[in-house]
Amino acid sequence: MAETNAIETSITTLGDSIQALLLDSERVFTKSVASTSTDTVHELDQDTTLIMLSVGTEGSGVLVFRGDVYNGAKSWHLRPGDHPYNVPKGPRTLRFRAVDEATTVKILEN
Repeated sequence: MAETNAIETSITTLGDSIQALLLDSERVFTKSVASTSTDTVHELDQDTTLIMLSVGTEGSGVLVFRGDVYNGAKSWHLRPGDHPYNVPKGPRTLRFRAVDEATTVKILEN
């Protein structure tokens, strides 16, 4: 059964499928991540199950933590480029910090 805002897409001749993001411009958010010590916060919609994070090419990327209080030891270093993630449940808060200089992050939610 497909999650809200996702479609099942056949990817093999054996009938295997994956969920695919829908291109919905109403669910694209752009955040400026300017600080290495202060969080830039984004709240995911309650029905979001998949996201694509597009990190700008300025600098070395961003650190992202999913939760209420930023934890540098458990943050992920996302380098410039596109990063798809499954987020079916759990914390709805994403916290971003710049690695070395200001950059942008686009968030596409399904």
